[in-house]
Formats: sequence, structure tokens, C-alpha cells
Amino acid sequence: MEGTYVTGSVEETKDLAKEFAKELKEGITLCLNGELATGKTTFTQGLGEYFGLDRMTSPTYVIVHQYPINPPESLIKTFYHVDLYRLKNYWEIRAFSLDELWSEKSNLIVVEWPERLETYLPKSRYEINFKTLGADSREVTLKLI
Repeated sequence: MEGTYVTGSVEETKDLAKEFAKELKEGITLCLNGELATGKTTFTQGLGEYFGLDRMTSPTYVIVHQYPINPPESLIKTFYHVDLYRLKNYWEIRAFSLDELWSEKSNLIVVEWPERLETYLPKSRYEINFKTLGADSREVTLKLI
């Protein structure tokens, strides 16, 4: 589901994420790029809702949130939400053992502020770019690399 989409509300951004989630395979990383308040966490919450997760918050201060996924039909067993906003360099990031997350193929890993880890990201991943168009509207571009 590559392409550029415009959403006009929080609910539309979550709905886009749910549609996108239907196509996700296990072992994929999603890199969410955009300024503060452009919809990255809202999109992530929509992904979580698709996988049956009720309450997801931004991991800005804890860096990584881990959510088990219970539906037996899902090949994705664990959802990781990673927020690198507060980290300054690779050495700080390395303390969180992200390499281990990528080694488990049943994980879905969503990374906010991935530019802080750019050279260490998996070669195959989705780059998802968020841009504010107005008070409630966002442009979301989904691209598999």
C-alpha cells in the first residue's frame, strides 16, 4: 500500500494505519518521519488498534514500549514502539539492544525519529513520512525500501 494519502482528522489517520496494517508481514520495520505533532503517534495507535491493542502511549521517556499481540491468526507476535527523540547518538541507542528486536522475525517494529539510527536500520523497511497541511489535515507518504 505505497503512496501518498491525505487525512483530515485523527480518526482518518488511524483508519489509514489500520488499512496499511492489513498488508504488514512479520519482521518488518516502519520508520516514521516528521516534525513534532504531525501524526506519528496517532498512526502508531491506529496500527495498535488493528492488532487489538487498546491503549498505546508515546514511549518518549522510556524509549521502547513492547506489546504482545494475541490474535492467533497474526504472524506478528510482538509490537515494538520505539521513540528515539531524546537520544543523541548511536551509543545511547545501542543500550536498548535494538539489534535483538530486528533478529526476531515475529516482531513488528515502529520507530519514531529513525534518522538518529539511520545507518543501522534494516535495509528493507517502510519509510513513512508525515507532513502537516492544516490544523487537522496530514499528508502521509508510505514507501517500501
